[in-house]
Amino acid sequence: MKTPFLMGSLALGMWPALAQQQAVPADSVRTIVLQEVAVTTKSHSQQQHLQEFYQANRSATTEELIARMPEVSFIRRGSYGMEPTIRAYSPGQVSVMLDGMRLQGACTDKMDPATIYIEPLNLQGIEVQTAGAGSMQAAAIGGSLNMKLAEAELAGAPALSGSVSSGYQSAAQAVLEALRLNYATPTWGLRASGTYRKSQNYRNGKGEKVLYSPYEKANIALNAKYLLEEDLVLKADFIADEGWNIGFPALPMDVGEASARIGSVTLLRENESRRWSRLEARLYANRIAHAMDDSARPDLPVRMDMPGLSRTSGLYVEGSMAPAPNQQLTLRADASSSYLEASMTMYQPGQAPMYMLTWPNNRELQSGVAAQYTLQAGAKTQLQLNSRLQVSRFSVTSAAGRDQLSVFGYGQTRQQFVIPSVSVQASRVLYKKLKGTLSGSFNGRTPSASELYGFYLFSRFDGYDYIGNPALKPEQSLQGELTLSWQEPRLRVQLTGYASRVANYIVGAYEAELSAMTIGAHGVKVYQNEAYALLAGAEASAVYNITAYTQLVSTLRYGYGRSAGGDPLPMVAPLRSVSSLRRYFGDRLWVQGETEMAAAQHRTSARFQEKPTEAFMLWHLRAGYRLETEKKVWELNGGVENLFDAAYREHLDWGQVLRPGRNIFFQASMAF
Repeated sequence: MKTPFLMGSLALGMWPALAQQQAVPADSVRTIVLQEVAVTTKSHSQQQHLQEFYQANRSATTEELIARMPEVSFIRRGSYGMEPTIRAYSPGQVSVMLDGMRLQGACTDKMDPATIYIEPLNLQGIEVQTAGAGSMQAAAIGGSLNMKLAEAELAGAPALSGSVSSGYQSAAQAVLEALRLNYATPTWGLRASGTYRKSQNYRNGKGEKVLYSPYEKANIALNAKYLLEEDLVLKADFIADEGWNIGFPALPMDVGEASARIGSVTLLRENESRRWSRLEARLYANRIAHAMDDSARPDLPVRMDMPGLSRTSGLYVEGSMAPAPNQQLTLRADASSSYLEASMTMYQPGQAPMYMLTWPNNRELQSGVAAQYTLQAGAKTQLQLNSRLQVSRFSVTSAAGRDQLSVFGYGQTRQQFVIPSVSVQASRVLYKKLKGTLSGSFNGRTPSASELYGFYLFSRFDGYDYIGNPALKPEQSLQGELTLSWQEPRLRVQLTGYASRVANYIVGAYEAELSAMTIGAHGVKVYQNEAYALLAGAEASAVYNITAYTQLVSTLRYGYGRSAGGDPLPMVAPLRSVSSLRRYFGDRLWVQGETEMAAAQHRTSARFQEKPTEAFMLWHLRAGYRLETEKKVWELNGGVENLFDAAYREHLDWGQVLRPGRNIFFQASMAF
């Protein structure tokens, strides 16, 4: 059974390439361009051809949009707060940014990655960069995910435009309401958007309600733009996101409230006739508050409150110029300060409450300089060099926090890390429409606050309490990547293979002499550096315009990881494919069929109590209708996801919790 499934998955995933014996041009930056705002993508970003594929469900969350990109998977603990991973790299090895700004979650259990505070309506696009290509903005070994904010528009005469939409999804009886307004003048513009979501306990493929899976949230975003000079713009952004009653069925606790306040001011000059064709300076700050509680869980021997707080402020300056013909140079300097604190209060009947700091109050001061140099060496060859040097200083800022860590013999809690990153990429047209891209990179990343200072952080994944280690070394990765691509008017196919050796790999190691604090925990693990780990994998994507009205899109990915001792790394997704066939009927109606498949994953980590997952295959139907009048655009989108009500879970889903079953969705919108 396994072999036919794998062969079928591979055939469907790569059918366009096999049918034509051809393969999509290399692209170091994969981009989703969101439809709310008309934008022009970068010249190397052929992913605009996948735009409709990514946005098949218009009521999707930011996480659901990103999850359709072949490089990205999500660790799921509930319907809300899924953590992004790139290839086989863990969330701690990946940089998640908001328009180049740092955002730190406030939850020790990683229930609030930055992506949950941003709605698709806030965004102009989403960029994913792998390995060294993402080193311009941060030090990371697994690449970067950057969410680009939407901007207000300007117009030759005062004008008001916008859109309103409403959606529903049956599996969780979820509703979505959204509004966007833009007021434009010749010299200034104002963009405002609001989104409200409410989701109940969803129904899985067995017809069962999944308890503790609802959530509710509201998001408001404002952007103002003022034209100071013909080529000089002043911009201001503000986002307020509020979530409450958020369930996590794979965890022992839920979230009572999660809120974010994000603001920035930007000065941007763009003028091709100047020596520096683009100059940007941005000052930003954000505050995130997160409160875990278990008040909705019955029959608990000990009840807990676990609030957390994150405050980050920073700035960056970035500029681009052409030092000579066929050359491009981009320089960046950035600095930020991040403050984190989290605590836990346990209430046991008949006893006084017990209080401790799960994140001892700590601060990271980060500064970095980066450069990207591109040389077009003739008509067929392009060279690119990326480099970054980052200095990060960590410290525990409270005496109580230092006292807690001293129990384990950690007298020194201050740490400074100097992280160099460098990557080289060469692209060349090998034969007519065939292009090859070869890259190599050396990258590093600092340990996270949890890895340095965490104090009895319980992980439901393997059932252990985790303790930080201020003496950790930074991880260092040596990675190589090869991309072959074929491009012609009707067919674009891209195949990428990569391999990486991560030195000083950070992992939790069991300490038998330490006693667990969490009731039912198997024991205690302390973060340590292991000699190395190996990660490798491959990705493929294809866009085939069968006719002028029919398009086939397909993606395929596979990841592999093992430790220095030869044991499988945990949380590595199996072979997975998504294929979509869309047919247009004139310029108003389209219909799309889609299949989503994943192989079984029995290569699991016994060390982390990881469970295997079975193969699955899903079928989806989607459709859209668009009607344009003189001043308005009406649009209706709908469909059925998981058409045959399969009971399944992804390998990165915690707690053996099944995903939603058959889901009927629709969204109606009107733009003016």
